[in-house]
Amino acid sequence: MKARAIAAVVAAAGIGAGAAAAIATAPAGAATPACTAAQLQPHFERQDAASGTFSDIWHFTNTGATCQTIGFAGALNFGADGRPLPTTVHWVGAKQTVTLKTGQRAQWRFYFTDPSRLSCAPEAATNMIVTPPNNTSPVLAGRGVKSCKGDFSASALVFIG
Repeated sequence: MKARAIAAVVAAAGIGAGAAAAIATAPAGAATPACTAAQLQPHFERQDAASGTFSDIWHFTNTGATCQTIGFAGALNFGADGRPLPTTVHWVGAKQTVTLKTGQRAQWRFYFTDPSRLSCAPEAATNMIVTPPNNTSPVLAGRGVKSCKGDFSASALVFIG
C-alpha cells in the first residue's frame, strides 16, 4: 500500500490536512452538532452476496461527542500502487437523520453486480477513502470495492447502536 501516494492525491484534490479541520454544518434547527469526519471511523464488517449482487457492509463508529449525520457516504478507490481508480457511487434509498453518542454506530452498504456476470475483470481496489455524510474530509477506510469500472451503489446510513 502506498499511503504517501494516497495522501498526495487527497492533498492534490484539496481535501488534505487543511480540510481535515473543516467542520460539517449542522442541519437547520438542530440542537445536536453535525458529526465531523475526524470523529467517524469507518470499519468493514463483511460481504454478502445474493442473485448476482455483492454487498459490502460497513459502519462508522462515533469516537467523539454526540453528533448527528444524514445521508450517504462517498468513496474513492485506490490501486495497490496508490493511484486513484475510476469510482462512481450512486446513492440509493431515503436518507434519514442519525444521532450517534460516543461509541455508537451507523451502518451502510456498498452494492455492486458480480463482475463475472458482466464479463468484467475489475482492477484490484486495495484501498479506499470514504467521506462521511455532510463532510468534505475523507478518511482512509482500507479495502476497496472491487466492482466493474468502479461503479457501485451506496445505501443511506442507518443507526445500529
